[in-house]
Amino acid sequence: MPETDGTAEMPGAPAGFDLADARACVGARLEEVGGGNVGRVQGVLVDSVDGAPTWLVVRLGRIGRRAAVPARFVAAAGSHAWASFPRSWVRGAAEIDPVGGLTPDEERRLMAHYGIPLEGGRAEALSGRPGDERSSIPDA
Repeated sequence: MPETDGTAEMPGAPAGFDLADARACVGARLEEVGGGNVGRVQGVLVDSVDGAPTWLVVRLGRIGRRAAVPARFVAAAGSHAWASFPRSWVRGAAEIDPVGGLTPDEERRLMAHYGIPLEGGRAEALSGRPGDERSSIPDA
């Protein structure tokens, strides 16, 4: 589960999880840790300033609704990726526009949804950015 002591860092993902690792997740089936299918990773959102992976775009079910999962909390191997959140959390996240990316305000709402501290880490990276400007954009 996500750290709740205020030290969780996002982006940057786990040590060693970089943009190449995030890109390798695209096309992978995303499962919750217990093995239940969540959806399929369709893209990567990166920080608009430093290009670090921030969110993975996941297509949920056949309807095709898309949600963002924090890149920091995903592990991948082969054609599978695992989120450290229950399926219901990912499916309960707000739908995102995978082409438009996310604003700081949208990112903060997603962070709150996933229980990621709103201070330090990614939240600190978002401080001072205009709320209506894109802070996470699609990886080119």
